[in-house]
Amino acid sequence: MSEPQPSYSSADESRRSRSTAIAAVACVLLSLPFLVLGPYLLNAKARIELRCQPGGVCLLVHTSWLTQDEVARFAVADIQDVKVERTRSARRNRVPIFRPMLVTASGEYPLFYQWATEESEATRVEAQVQQFLANPGDAPLEVVRDDRNASLRVGGAFTGAGLLLLVGTAWLTFRTRAHLRAERASRPG
Repeated sequence: MSEPQPSYSSADESRRSRSTAIAAVACVLLSLPFLVLGPYLLNAKARIELRCQPGGVCLLVHTSWLTQDEVARFAVADIQDVKVERTRSARRNRVPIFRPMLVTASGEYPLFYQWATEESEATRVEAQVQQFLANPGDAPLEVVRDDRNASLRVGGAFTGAGLLLLVGTAWLTFRTRAHLRAERASRPG
């Protein structure tokens, strides 16, 4: 003998459509922080470019995965110095960290987005800029530091999670509509 199959009442169908609708709304609400933080993190201006033409102007540009901003435009004569800032990281082991700073008549500008753990990286940029300042008419100066990979990993993961939650929302919305149709069809005429 087989067991009798349970029959679903209209109350069960009503609960199903209500449950999937609540889950769809929850997925939308859960996706919002991911969809806000993901692009925000992808927009970290972590690529820094300094380009100077011999006897011309220097252009300092910050670039993210989404946008690019011109930070400063100044004459080569406005560059006063380049120095390496030294400090200790905030982590427990307190390792020394370094960042080259361009000193101009209009202020100081960092040439690295993230502090370097190797002093040679910062001093190499310092030497490159000082060599250009010693002979500004010889060759153009181009300093590029790209630290965007960290923002791509984290921002991409956040954006991807938000998009997956939106796909789940679409599926739950489709299921809610199917449950509502079944609920309407099961109602007595």
